[in-house]
Amino acid sequence: MSYENEDVENIISSLDIGDWSLSDEREFIENLHVGRFNYFLVVFSLFMTAGFANSFTTYKSLVFYIGAFVLILVWLPLYRGYKKHDRILKIIFRNKANHPANKIEKLMELEGNKSKYRVSKLMGIYIPGVCILVLFGVAIAISSGCIK
Repeated sequence: MSYENEDVENIISSLDIGDWSLSDEREFIENLHVGRFNYFLVVFSLFMTAGFANSFTTYKSLVFYIGAFVLILVWLPLYRGYKKHDRILKIIFRNKANHPANKIEKLMELEGNKSKYRVSKLMGIYIPGVCILVLFGVAIAISSGCIK
């Protein structure tokens, strides 16, 4: 989907109209993103526990395959929340010089703190990817007989 540059600027400039501001949206999306991440971790831990706690050796790998598939489905809304949160922060840091988050970020840079990674990216992409790969890896290891 392609937007004209002026359309993007019009949308960004109209974000703080009414009772709902960009700060309210950032807070809402951040809480939603964290909640979805916590739910993701609960589902991951449930499938890990179910896979290793069952005594059905013939179906053990199936639990991990199903778990990886379910985890992919749970990851999709988590990823969407990450994308929205990331976009809001980019708007704040690019266009909202008076926003408190932007001022804190600049203050931290002046004190010598450089951001080396983004926590939202860890929560939205890397940790879920590792969890899904772990479930697939365990399922493949059980199917091939490396793990019983």
